[in-house]
Amino acid sequence: MGSSITKETKFFLLKLSFIAIFLSAYIIDKYPILLNIDFFIFITLTVIAESLVIFTPRKGGVTLGFGVILPISVIYGPYGAIVSAALGTMLAVYKMDNKYKHILNIEFHKTIGNTANYIISAGLSSIVYFMLNSGVGISTIFNSIIYMLLASLVFIASNMTITGLFIIKLTDFEPKEVWKENFSGLVPNVLGVSAISIIITMAYLNFGIESIIILFFPYLLIRYSFQLVFDMRQSYLNTIKALSSALEEKDPYTKGHSERVEKYSQMLAKESGAKIDMQQLQYAAIFHDIGKIGIMDTILNKPGKLAPEEFEFIKEHPSKGVHILENVTFLKKATEIIGAHHEYLDGSGYPKGLVAEEIPYESKIITVVDIFDAVTTDRPYRPAMSHQEAIEILKSESGKKLDPYLVEKFIKLHDEGRLIQ
Repeated sequence: MGSSITKETKFFLLKLSFIAIFLSAYIIDKYPILLNIDFFIFITLTVIAESLVIFTPRKGGVTLGFGVILPISVIYGPYGAIVSAALGTMLAVYKMDNKYKHILNIEFHKTIGNTANYIISAGLSSIVYFMLNSGVGISTIFNSIIYMLLASLVFIASNMTITGLFIIKLTDFEPKEVWKENFSGLVPNVLGVSAISIIITMAYLNFGIESIIILFFPYLLIRYSFQLVFDMRQSYLNTIKALSSALEEKDPYTKGHSERVEKYSQMLAKESGAKIDMQQLQYAAIFHDIGKIGIMDTILNKPGKLAPEEFEFIKEHPSKGVHILENVTFLKKATEIIGAHHEYLDGSGYPKGLVAEEIPYESKIITVVDIFDAVTTDRPYRPAMSHQEAIEILKSESGKKLDPYLVEKFIKLHDEGRLIQ
């Protein structure tokens, strides 16, 4: 997440910390302390579960810790819940970027954010359980299961909300994107963990701590189903990025082009105030020229002007890009954007000759950025143009081929010196 955070993020963490402290003080004052040797075994299992972090695309992370904390919340009450949440978070040791991370080398804001998050989530869920159960223990098995299920839902909702807000503060992405990229695929697994945590609780109440130790290790296998969700997506991306790298080897003049288009497209989208899926825009920008992998080298690297029939081959690259990516489910929107990134407002673009509102807004963004970066980059048949010459081209096509509002915003970014090549 980086070691440097904004004032807004610091204020968010400060508020989160105050809530955690206030909730802890309330729990310590209102609820009894019930500790025994089994509690410390539960704490150990919590630390182990918290150490098996699964990192999400937006640099957040999820663990199976709450599956152990929920039984603690029921058995030892809110006090036990917040103690286990705090110790589980602070004592965890996990591997990230091939380095082991622990409380002594983790950025302070991460430790504060994660600890406060878990204290709040665990504390609230335990309070909900005891309020529903009237603080007198389990009356019936049915009631117990219902109350534990509701408590687990409170924990999940609280934890995901706080984690999502933290990611939003750090990345400046839209809530919908953060949910889609980090949590949507995990919901079935998280609900499954909730069910298993209820089984763990019932097993302890009926058979003692030995049953928990036996159940814990199969429980950890669930982690791998969590990890698989993200690993599968990452493997797709790595494969496509390998194709993109291969394209740069085919056409060295495009080296760095995709990265700049990605960066500028996101800047332009934010500057324009567009409410779009930034993650799909990012993917589309990275892979917008992937279809050129199917174009002959002699055409891509021709030192002179292309013949009409050769240009027809070049015009096929958006369609070829769609063909390459169309079966990658999570890139569905990005594929649509790529297919239209050479369409123009006046219908003179390709491959379909779309006009005006028929063109996805994200494609219009990439078109503006792509033209600017393409003409300011050396090509086999011409040297790079100056930035000012490129800006004049954008102005001349504004309202004709290019969206005038996006051109205006892009020029603003340029004139403010926010575009650095």
